This record gives sequence, structure tokens and C-alpha cells, in this order.
Amino acid sequence: MGADKLSSFDKKELQSVLDGIEESIVVLDDEYRIVCMNTAFCGWLKHKKKRILGEYCFSVIKDQPVRCNPCIVRESFRTGQYFETFHSHDLRGGKKVYHETKSYPIKTGDETKFVIYMFKDITERALIEEKVRELNKFKKKILDNAGIAINILDPDGMIMSTNMWGEKLFGWAEEDITGKSHGIFYREEDELYPQEHLEKALENGKHECEMNLVKNDKSLFPANLSISVIEDDDGEPIAFIEIINDMTKLKKAEQIIKKQLTKLKELDAIKEEYFYSTSHELKTPLTTIVSLTKMLMAEKAGKINDKQKEILDLIYCDSKRLRGAIQRILDISKIEAGKMVYHVQETDVSPLLIDIMSTLKILVDSKQITVKKKIPKDIPMVFVDPERVHLVLDNIINNAIKFTPQKGKIRIIASSLKDEVLVEISDSGEGIPQSDLKKVFEKYYQVKSGPGENVGGSGLGLVICKNIIEALGGRIWCESEIGKGTSFKFTLPTVNVEGKPED
Repeated sequence: MGADKLSSFDKKELQSVLDGIEESIVVLDDEYRIVCMNTAFCGWLKHKKKRILGEYCFSVIKDQPVRCNPCIVRESFRTGQYFETFHSHDLRGGKKVYHETKSYPIKTGDETKFVIYMFKDITERALIEEKVRELNKFKKKILDNAGIAINILDPDGMIMSTNMWGEKLFGWAEEDITGKSHGIFYREEDELYPQEHLEKALENGKHECEMNLVKNDKSLFPANLSISVIEDDDGEPIAFIEIINDMTKLKKAEQIIKKQLTKLKELDAIKEEYFYSTSHELKTPLTTIVSLTKMLMAEKAGKINDKQKEILDLIYCDSKRLRGAIQRILDISKIEAGKMVYHVQETDVSPLLIDIMSTLKILVDSKQITVKKKIPKDIPMVFVDPERVHLVLDNIINNAIKFTPQKGKIRIIASSLKDEVLVEISDSGEGIPQSDLKKVFEKYYQVKSGPGENVGGSGLGLVICKNIIEALGGRIWCESEIGKGTSFKFTLPTVNVEGKPED
């Protein structure tokens, strides 16, 4: 058969040469029959030479009676030229193999008698490359749907690729900017920044900033720019990832918010002024009511009977409580405006505590509360504004009375610390959950006296207390345990705090 046509060749010498080549080689006649092959080809097929010799190449390689299309062997016979290509074969059973193929014509005169067909099985490599291509497509889809512009730069800052958002944002097609410096996105006056940003990214691993960038149509837009370094296994930089987020909408939103905040501040100022003036107007007649009621109770305007005294007591307590609520609104307005004035002087704490307890006696007696005081006679003098500290004591002790049940207990203790006097006011109420302790000094926060129960109030008293104590150079905090009551503690300085001169 076809093997006889190779009689003019030194078969032994040719076979020796072919067997020394690692790639699979077959020699084909003009009928595409195998007339010679090397050991590598037999090894790839896992067949012996006797079984292969004289068979059609396609029936042996593909195990199918159909020629390849296109076929470089056919082209070498037709043109007498050398060909090289990448080729795949579909085998029976659905298997696919990939080859790097070459065909060399063997001529006698001008006539091609034989063709040497050489191939290398690259199926494994081709499958990996196919997976890489699919992965790159997948990555491209991810990048294109990222919602921000993402550029890949080489170590010199040249653009290797951009995503769909980069094309939309800047108005350049990817092929138009590939190979160009990322400096095309910068303004002319910022010409030093492209290199500077890369150097900062190399130094820190990442560089981020906000600046105006340039589009293809020369228009500017505010952007958040982030450049990160990609390194190889040896820690050498091989690329940069440049992420650009268009801040145009955000900046416009910020401007709108700023305008709205300005309007809100103006409205808030109007509201605060209204509250302040209204509260001040209410306080004046209330002060008169309290003073006149106290005068009537002292029988300076004539004798009163027990029933009248009881009514006057109620008027006096409620008027004083209402005046206190109005005063808290006035105080918080002053604090927030930074207009609270303090008249610091050397003060004895004991008379302040005694005075507070006398004014709150009616409330204490109505709930049959036991008050225990422990105030050493040698307690040091403190440097405070006595009127403001009186207000703090009034707020905290009032709260203690509110949250103490009938026949409960309140303890008031004053003790000396280094450069400070510590005042503790404890009640035997329900207590405050640990999660709420940090909130007690927040504006409008109201402590509940029990599950779901609220005793009312403005939620301003403790805020004012905190501001006063801290302004006077002291500290204030709260300790509590559910079922065991609450203790408010604050300190007052025994030395004149710098910046708080005596008046």
C-alpha cells in the first residue's frame, strides 16, 4: 500500500531521526495514508506501528472517517508550501483535543510526493487558556457592572485597560486610550500629579484623594481617585488599579443639604428665640406668684386657716415646679448659645443641701420617704457658682424623689477627695438598665420609673446638670442596678479652676 511509495527513502535513517523528536510525526502520501511515523505518535495514540501503518491519518487521529476541514496537509499537497496552525479535533464520544500542527512538503522535482505532518498535543494548555479567557470575560462583566470607572495601569502609569464605566465617564473608547498615560484624565495645571500619585501609591500601597478630572470633551467633574498597587510574588509592582468615582451628584446633594441645614439653623434660631422670649415672659409672673404665695403662707397679709394653707402649699409647689421647668428651658438655651454666665465664689456645700431639702420637704413627706444625710462638719469649701450648684442639687434630688417608691429611702453623702468634694445622691427606686446609663445625660432622654412607665418631665434637667458641673471643673456620672436603685455622683473643685475667676 502507501508504505511502498517510500522506497526511495532510507527508511532506517529517517526512522531514527523521527524517533528522536518529541513531537508526534507522521509521513503521509497523497492519499493521506500513513507511510511512516515516530515513536511519540504511537505513544500518543497508544497503538503499535503495525496497526497504524497504511491507515488514513484522519481515521487514526480522530477515529472518524471524515477529513479535517480545514486541512493543512491538503494545502501542502496543493501548494507545495509549509503551513503551521492551531487545530482542534473532535473525537468520538464528544472528546475534543487541541494541537499545534505543522506540515512540510517532501518534493521530487516540482511534485509533492509526501507531507510530513507534525503536531503537539496542547489540550491541557488550551483548556486552561480557555478557562482563563472565560474568567477574564467574567472579570470584565464584573468590572463593567461595578458602577465606577476602573483602569488598569502598567508600572509606568500607561493605561492597559478600562471598564465600561470608564468609557462612559470619560467619553473615550478603551482602544483609544490603551497605551496612553493616565495623565490624560488630569488638568494641564495638575501635570505633576499623575506621577506623584503613583509614587505615593508605591510608598503606601494605596493613594486616595479628591480632585477635578477631565473628560474627553474637556469638561471637568469632581472625582474621588484611588490608586492601588498590584505586586508579584516577590513584592515587585507589576500594575496599578485606578478607581475613579464621579462625585458630581454627591457634591450637588451636599450643596442642597448645606442650604437646607442653613435654613434649618435659621428656623432653629427663630424657634429658640421664641422659646426663650416666651419662657422669660412666663417666668416673670410665676416668680411673682411664688413670692406672693410664700408671703400669704407666712400670714404676712393676715391669718389663714388650715384649708387655705393646704391650698396655698399646692399653689406654691406647683408654681415653683413650673418656674423650674421654664428655667430649664432658659438655661439650655443659654448653654447651647454659649451664653451661660457663672459667678464662681468660695462656697459651703452644707447650707446648699439643707436649703434644697427644706424646699422639697413637702414632696418628701407626701411619699413618706426617709432621707439620710451624711455631711462632715469639716467638709472643704468649694469654688463654684452657688446658684448653679443649687440648681443641680434641685434637679438630682427632685429626680430621686420621683423615682423613689412610697416609704423608700434617699441618701445624700458629701465627702472630701483630693482637690474635690464628692456629692452622692442615691435613691431606692427601680434602677436604670445598664444599656441606658449612657443616655441619661442626653437631651430629651427620660428615665422610666418602671417597665413601660414614664414619670414625665422635659428631659433637660440632667443635660443642664452635666453642662454646669463640667463648666465648673467637676465631673458627673450615674451608677445604677435594676432593683437596687440609682446613684448620681458629681464632684466640685476645692481650688479655683483656671478660667473661672471669682466674681
